[in-house]
Amino acid sequence: MKVQLIRYHDLDNTNTRLAQSLNEKQGVLPPLGLGYIASSLEKAGFEVDIIDAIALAISKEEVSKRIKEFDPHIVGITAMTPTIKGAFEAAEVAKKLGKITIIGGVHMSIFPLETLQRNSVDFGIVGEGEESMVQFCKAIENDDSYENVEGLCYKKDGRIIIGQPKFISDVDSVPMPSYHLLPMKKYSSIIGLHPTSTMMGSRGCPYLCGFCYKTPSDKKYRTRSVESIVDEIEYLIKNHGIKEIMFYDDIMPQQYAADLSNEIIKRNVKISWQTPERVNLVNPDLLKLMAKAGCRVLRFGVEQGDPDQMAFVEKRINPEQVKEAFKEAKKAGINTFAYFIIGYVNETEKTMQATIDLAKELDPRYVMFTKATPLPNTPLMQQSVEQGLIEPDYWTRFVLGEKLQPIKSLVPDADLWVKKAYRSFYLRPRKIFQQMLRIRSFDDLKKNLDAFFGILSFKMREDAFTVIRKRTFDDRMKQGGNMIYSSSPLLEIENLKDNLESFEEDLNKENPTNNLPKI
Repeated sequence: MKVQLIRYHDLDNTNTRLAQSLNEKQGVLPPLGLGYIASSLEKAGFEVDIIDAIALAISKEEVSKRIKEFDPHIVGITAMTPTIKGAFEAAEVAKKLGKITIIGGVHMSIFPLETLQRNSVDFGIVGEGEESMVQFCKAIENDDSYENVEGLCYKKDGRIIIGQPKFISDVDSVPMPSYHLLPMKKYSSIIGLHPTSTMMGSRGCPYLCGFCYKTPSDKKYRTRSVESIVDEIEYLIKNHGIKEIMFYDDIMPQQYAADLSNEIIKRNVKISWQTPERVNLVNPDLLKLMAKAGCRVLRFGVEQGDPDQMAFVEKRINPEQVKEAFKEAKKAGINTFAYFIIGYVNETEKTMQATIDLAKELDPRYVMFTKATPLPNTPLMQQSVEQGLIEPDYWTRFVLGEKLQPIKSLVPDADLWVKKAYRSFYLRPRKIFQQMLRIRSFDDLKKNLDAFFGILSFKMREDAFTVIRKRTFDDRMKQGGNMIYSSSPLLEIENLKDNLESFEEDLNKENPTNNLPKI
């Protein structure tokens, strides 16, 4: 049986947290989630194809053509809530061709009911989807009942049934992503060496920052073996000529980072890599070891410059820890990338200026300022509702198809403060001079010019309900598209709240401590 997986265009970017003019210039990175689903299906004997419509910059018509050519029985689509409208359009395309449609990704774990109210969506998966998708496809192939598939959401007799989310404790059991099905030459990053690929060495994060949504599975930290990670790196070098790995782990605790670095050094693997990290999970000796193993960039979530605001967003760090980590990273010869949030609930001009001042004092190689956006099921969303800054049902209505106005800034002039932050940081003569000295190739020049003009033409976001964006450095593709929404509500939700609560209880029993990674 054939299964086709799709990552579709973001049809609506009105609630993006990153400035629109910069977002378009970031580049496109591989959809690892689809890669893992594909490899699990291939291992189980299914014929699989992936359409990465964003990387390929193909139209709705071209997607339809590719579905017809491959002729799958099942079409799976990945989705996040702010970009769900693109996933719905992909489902409509597949449904018109008579395919079974199923949606996965973090969106489904938040809005399974609303998503399955769409006529174009037959099924959904909540939780970690690799094993669930295999079970589901086997049931369809063998014409068996799918009602016992873990994590499966489906319609039955006018009701929506929400399955118990699947949790994969042994992440080494999931095979390497099917990179051979992805257009690897199309991927790039404005901060990465070309060609670049992403990788996941671990899953989960026990830190509960106020702006971040975590499913029950996401709260449980699990690592792959360092041997399997380095095997994957060697595969990417040999088969795709990859020069840099961008780890998409949430965190990299000290022991894990040390073990990985030692394994890379032991095998004499020549690769540049970068990873997200917390300032409280590094020390000078570890940083030197990571640098020796090829670590080129550490991406730190600093978020705020004011200590009280750091506490309010639940970062569990302080400015002194931040300054020390950045200082030691530079001593070790590792570039730094700092993430900041502007316009959080309760922010003042004083605290926003403190964030800009800290960014300039740290002087990382790269910096990203995002505007605070209350994403669904986050503490920030709750705080915003309590202060009357957003309607409690905003995201529900968004998913159900209402054309809503973009989420308003949580503090006055937040857009202007983001603009000020970027210009204050990057348009300093010293910074411009530093960037010019680092140019070693035409590719370096092009990346720097893209970023420079993105800052000069600064624009936070635009109404893009009818825009399909191609996120490459070369051009942009636009195409109109009308959304089709279901008007027939289903009658009953079964098991949703109870299943989610019991699932989290079971996980806590399995790992009652759920401690933060040891420093």
